[in-house]
Amino acid sequence: MRIDLERSKHRPWTTKLMLAVMTRMMGVKPGPPLALTYRPDLFDSTMRGYILRGVAYSGPWTKGESELFATFVSNLNTCHY
Repeated sequence: MRIDLERSKHRPWTTKLMLAVMTRMMGVKPGPPLALTYRPDLFDSTMRGYILRGVAYSGPWTKGESELFATFVSNLNTCHY
C-alpha cells in the first residue's frame, strides 16, 4: 500500500498553501516537505529537527557533493524526489 502524500487530510490549510506555492515555483511537487508534513502529529518539531540535522550533515563532502550523491541514489531507486 502506498501513502497518498499529496492528499493528506491532516495538513493545515497554511501548509497546503505553502506546498502549492513551492510546487508552482519549482514545477514539481517537493517530495521531502510532502513527507515531513504528511502527519504533523507524528513529526513534531523535535523529530523534524533530528531529520533536518541528519540530512544537513555531509561529513567530509560539500553540500553540493552530498546533493549529487542523494540525487544519484534516488535515481537508482527510481525515487521521484
